Amino acid sequence: MPHKIVPIAADHRGFELKARFITWLKEHGFEPKDLGTHSQERCDALDFANKMAAELKHEDQRGVLICGSGQAMAMTANRYRNLRAALCTNSTLARLAREHNDANVLAIGADIIGSEVALDCLKIFLETNCLGGRYAERRQRLTDLGGL
Repeated sequence: MPHKIVPIAADHRGFELKARFITWLKEHGFEPKDLGTHSQERCDALDFANKMAAELKHEDQRGVLICGSGQAMAMTANRYRNLRAALCTNSTLARLAREHNDANVLAIGADIIGSEVALDCLKIFLETNCLGGRYAERRQRLTDLGGL
């Protein structure tokens, strides 16, 4: 079971989906930590991925980043050594991102998938553990590549 505190951030295009995710997280026993944005006023996704990097502190902690396509969030997050962001468009990708890559950040494109599919991705991402073994070795190799 992942850490109960789940940092979550979105730009203006992910603002509405972030609100739905926060409600779902609370209903399922998690403590969402809202890193912003707090309105639909235009802002830059990169700023929120940077906040996520400063926020994830625990090995079992997972975070969520949402923007229009999910790409800007994932690309920025993956510049950081402590983040392994996976852009997921369905529950299979969310499960495999956890099982095979020990992803700790779910990146979602609010303009790409519907909210029900996105919620399913969130659920699977939080429920699924890494398989360990060779996949734990992969995680270490990713970490060894470095980053900010």
